[in-house]
Amino acid sequence: MSRLLNSRHFQIFTTVMHSRGMAEAALKLGISKAAVSKALSLMERETGVALFTLARGRLEPTAAARRLLPRAEQAAKHLEWALDEAYTLDQGSARSVIVAAHAPPLIAILPSAIQRFRQTHPDANVHLRVEGPPKVLESVAHHEVDLGVTNPPAPNTVSAVDLCERYTISEELLVVVLHRRHPLVAKSVVRPADLVDHTVIALPEESPTSSLVRATLQEAGVVLPKNIVASTSMGVCALVQQNVGIGLINPMLLSTGIFPDIVTRPFRPRIELWTEIYYSSIRPLSPEARALADYIEEAAAALRGYRPIPPPTR
Repeated sequence: MSRLLNSRHFQIFTTVMHSRGMAEAALKLGISKAAVSKALSLMERETGVALFTLARGRLEPTAAARRLLPRAEQAAKHLEWALDEAYTLDQGSARSVIVAAHAPPLIAILPSAIQRFRQTHPDANVHLRVEGPPKVLESVAHHEVDLGVTNPPAPNTVSAVDLCERYTISEELLVVVLHRRHPLVAKSVVRPADLVDHTVIALPEESPTSSLVRATLQEAGVVLPKNIVASTSMGVCALVQQNVGIGLINPMLLSTGIFPDIVTRPFRPRIELWTEIYYSSIRPLSPEARALADYIEEAAAALRGYRPIPPPTR
């Protein structure tokens, strides 16, 4: 191999892998379709293997291409980091921290952490994305965000978490959320059998909480219809607030009292929920991102009234 490849070729390759074809990839990259084709041809010539085949008029990645993708994404990201640094060499340039979080920590933890961060880093920008747990992990793994705050992954998202560092900042027990006039409010504890004949507003199948609830209900021999599915626990609570049904969620979401007509009851058997901070295992955190991560950890500790769980060596 004559080593003609560079990070730009890997950037083009990864863009094609995440596009519907060369035309879409060219549009995303701001180059011609011919330039994309030339870069792919060079990669195939240099590696000595076919990376794509043509099937029904569309490019289909080969097994070799899928094997190469994670490393190619790393190379492409290194190019992006270098370009980012080049454009922010001016000391007056504002630095940004991008955070993705799902609803409970977004409501209960992030506001106070961001407020404190703004006091100590007034010139830094914070960009916040509201996503479900699987998307948060994917965003961190793909280096689309600096920090992710969410639940540990369900088994189908393990590939994403393999590219992340993580540590736990909070532990909660899942609760049943009910409208204050719902008949189950009379119970001190809600069990799987109690849910039968009531409308349960479910979270998506890929949600880590859904995986835990599903396993618990199966063990109890309870099958619930999924007549209503909300994409986030915030959506669940919005419907419970109107007495549409009941939900099973992380109680952290209710810590600020934003849903005045909702009450909670313990759910048994116990289902433990963890909230964790995620960041790239490849890309080092900027000083700003590290500071915000520390404030998030401290805000989680203050919410529960205990000291932070000692993280692993970072």
